[in-house]
Amino acid sequence: MSTQARTRVGVVGAGNIASIAQLPTLVKREDVELAALVSRRPDPGPLVRRWGFGAAYGAVEDMLKAEALDAVFVLTPRSEHAPAVEACLRGDVDVFCEKPLVPAADEAERLADLADERGRILMVDFNRRYAPVYVAGREAFGSTGATFCVAQKNRPGSEYRATFENAIHMVDLLRWYCGGEAVEVTAHATGDDPWEEDGAAAIIRFDTGNTGVLMAARTAGAWNEKLDAYGAGRSAEVRAPESVSITVDGVTTTRNLSSEAFGWATATETLGFAEAVHHFLDRLTDRRPPLTSGRDAVATQRLLDRVLASAGLPASEQEGRQWASHATNAAQR
Repeated sequence: MSTQARTRVGVVGAGNIASIAQLPTLVKREDVELAALVSRRPDPGPLVRRWGFGAAYGAVEDMLKAEALDAVFVLTPRSEHAPAVEACLRGDVDVFCEKPLVPAADEAERLADLADERGRILMVDFNRRYAPVYVAGREAFGSTGATFCVAQKNRPGSEYRATFENAIHMVDLLRWYCGGEAVEVTAHATGDDPWEEDGAAAIIRFDTGNTGVLMAARTAGAWNEKLDAYGAGRSAEVRAPESVSITVDGVTTTRNLSSEAFGWATATETLGFAEAVHHFLDRLTDRRPPLTSGRDAVATQRLLDRVLASAGLPASEQEGRQWASHATNAAQR
């Protein structure tokens, strides 16, 4: 890091997600200076003024040449992560990247290797691991993890690579809750278009002896995210992002994160976006590996690829196609 009192941060992409999740947290940190923005907008002035950026650039390379930065947040669509992350790492700048790191697991591993070679912090924003309800649920099982864990994320309608784009959060939580790595994966999917599936389900056996179950349905008719975990005489029931119930020896304690009970909290706090940013900034100081490091993100992506393969879904992008809302966000950056 530089010797300046404040951490100089660059941001690549300031679209809808960044404006909801990371930027509100960064501007509240007195020890952070939003030094630079990379945006494709013909006139990035409104973004610069809104968030207080020191300067704006049209390309990552231009920003890195002009600015002495401590860290960069890469918040673009996944198809654009790799060149930005690589440029920053080769410029000896620590990186926070939106999930997934990149579309292909081999490329993700290459970037994790590069971060290790350069001695840089690389963190991927699997924000659910920082959400209060999921953290409380995981803490109930200690180092052994949960014997059984069922993670479910449903939403109405289908979308391009739905399992990869959204169920990856649940796959990551299953790895975290069950501990260890997968030794057996069995999965099934529904839908006529393998790149726009209606849903997927999987059973995953881990080398710890623990078992995870994934459910991701686009035919549910409503948005629903929940996790149930069991083991060692206790249970955790998470209904994200509002509540978590922990049962130990028949006694249940429930924590509700409603607006009234949690200081009018927004999704920035309840879904772990804010804490993920704080976690990354802390790692810049102590140089410890982040909980969701680039290396750990590779393991999650490898497991997701196994789920996709078992379900008969493609592990690669479809040529000439992208998630529709990504195209919209790209135009707004």
